[in-house]
Amino acid sequence: MNKSILNRILVVLYILAFTFAGVVAIVGWEYYGLPLQERPHHALHSFLKPGGLWGHGLGIAGSSMILLLFLYSARKRELFGLRFGRTRSWLNVHIFFGMVGPVLITLHTAMKFNGIVSISYFSMLVVMFSGIFGRYIYMQIPRDPSGTALSLEQISSQDRLMTKILIEQYHVSGASLAYLNRISGAHLAGSQNGLAAMWAILLNDLKRPFLFRKLRRALYAENRSIPPRAMQTILHIALQKSLLLRRLAFLDSVNRAFYYWHVLHKPFAYVMLIIMFLHILLTVTFGYRWIF
Repeated sequence: MNKSILNRILVVLYILAFTFAGVVAIVGWEYYGLPLQERPHHALHSFLKPGGLWGHGLGIAGSSMILLLFLYSARKRELFGLRFGRTRSWLNVHIFFGMVGPVLITLHTAMKFNGIVSISYFSMLVVMFSGIFGRYIYMQIPRDPSGTALSLEQISSQDRLMTKILIEQYHVSGASLAYLNRISGAHLAGSQNGLAAMWAILLNDLKRPFLFRKLRRALYAENRSIPPRAMQTILHIALQKSLLLRRLAFLDSVNRAFYYWHVLHKPFAYVMLIIMFLHILLTVTFGYRWIF
C-alpha cells in the first residue's frame, strides 16, 4: 500500500478511535467517579463494568490490539510468511495499536485497579510510554525509505549531495552553511552521552523552529531577491542536512540508548502478555461471556 494512503487511513482511524473513547469516557464520567461500593446502583453499571456489555467489548477490542502489536515483530523476522510491506509502515500500524489498545483497556477496567491483573495493566502503560520514547529514538537513526539503517558512507554521501545543491543551485554562502552546522547541534555530541545526549537531542528539536527563523533572515539578508518557493526548498534541504548532521554526530549515543530501551521495553511486554492471557483464561473458565 502507498505510504501516503496508509498514513491518511491511520489518521482517520486515530480520530475515530479517540473520538469513540472520548464519548465513552464522557458518558461514563459520573460512573467512573463513584466509589466501588456505589457503582452497582448506577444505571450504567451493567454496561460499563469490566464484565458489562460495553466494558467487556472494550476489553476484547483492546486485548486484540495488544496481540496485533506483535505482528510488527513477526514482520521484521519474516515469520508466518509476513514479507510484504515496508517495516516502517508496519511500525506505524504497530504504534497505532500500541496507542489505542491501552486506551480501550483503561476504559475496560472502569478505573478499577486491583489484583494481579493490575500488574499487567501498569506493565502495559510502561510499554506504551517507553514505546513512545523508543519511536523517538528510532527516528534519530538515519534510514532509507524502507526503514533500513544507513551506513556511514551513505550518510556522508547524502550530506555531500545536499551541500552541493545548496552551494551550486541556490548559492548559499559559507557563512550560512557554517551557521547551519552550528544549529544542527552536532557539536554537542562530543560532550554529551547517555541520558544527557537524549536530552540535548530533545532540546535541539524544540529550539529548531526558532533557529531556522534566524537562518531564513540570514539568507534573505544575503540575497533579498530569493523567490519564496526557492526559499522553502532551501530551508527544506537545510532542515534535512541539519538533522542528518546531528543524527550522525549522536549515532553512537542513540544506538546505545536504543539497546538499553530494548532491555526495558521487552520484559514489561512479556509480563503484560503473560498476565493478560491468564486473565482471559480465568475469565473464560469462570463462564464470563460477551455477546457470543
